[in-house]
Amino acid sequence: MHFIDFETYKGAIPHHKGMRPYELVAFQWSCHTVNSPESEPEPVHSEWLNLDNVFPNFLFAEALMNEIGTTGTPLMWTSFENTVLRDILGQMDIYDYSNDNLKEWLINITSDKDREGRFVDMNKITLDCYFHPDMKGKTSIKSVLPAIWKNNSYLHSVFWFKKYAPDSTDNLNPYDTLEPIEGFLESDEVIKVGTDAMRAYHDLMFGPLSGNSQRKEQLKKLLLQYCELDTMAMVIIWKYWIDKCM
Repeated sequence: MHFIDFETYKGAIPHHKGMRPYELVAFQWSCHTVNSPESEPEPVHSEWLNLDNVFPNFLFAEALMNEIGTTGTPLMWTSFENTVLRDILGQMDIYDYSNDNLKEWLINITSDKDREGRFVDMNKITLDCYFHPDMKGKTSIKSVLPAIWKNNSYLHSVFWFKKYAPDSTDNLNPYDTLEPIEGFLESDEVIKVGTDAMRAYHDLMFGPLSGNSQRKEQLKKLLLQYCELDTMAMVIIWKYWIDKCM
């Protein structure tokens, strides 16, 4: 099983030759791969983040294809990842980008109105099968994870998840354990939501301090730790569901 999350950006001003205003830029992905509920060692984490001043979408998709291949079940949260890959498939024709293996892989992994692809939507499973009052009627991963984490403390001792269970009695939302960095602004910075990631990527690549290597390294760290937690959050939720079913 491959738990996958994407970060993307759409800007009014195109930053690469040939782009249209508000055209999708896929700049980062994270993936945790689990072989079974009792998999040892811990889930294998892989990631990709564009740091070069190039249109990244085809490199983004090729890196993911090379990582997960054609075996295993890819899981997403909502249909967003499916939509992104369908957009990239369309961009291959627009930009006359030639890679037959990539095109075939994109067709097979994604769904459209005529066929089902490989992706499984964990948000749909939540809508159909899982509810907790602490979710307050919401099914976003930022609502489901804290509800499960807060009310099932045994998860805190699972070796896979110890990184997000610090030695305290605070029972923190895992997103509150992300380490801030000392920024160039008045306060420390941390990325906790997708819009923060969009702004950070824009600053990293095109902001007034984009030429500052220290600043770029800080933003890179923030982006990587945030996207990594998004896919580990999916693993935590999946592990809890599996435990409840056994």
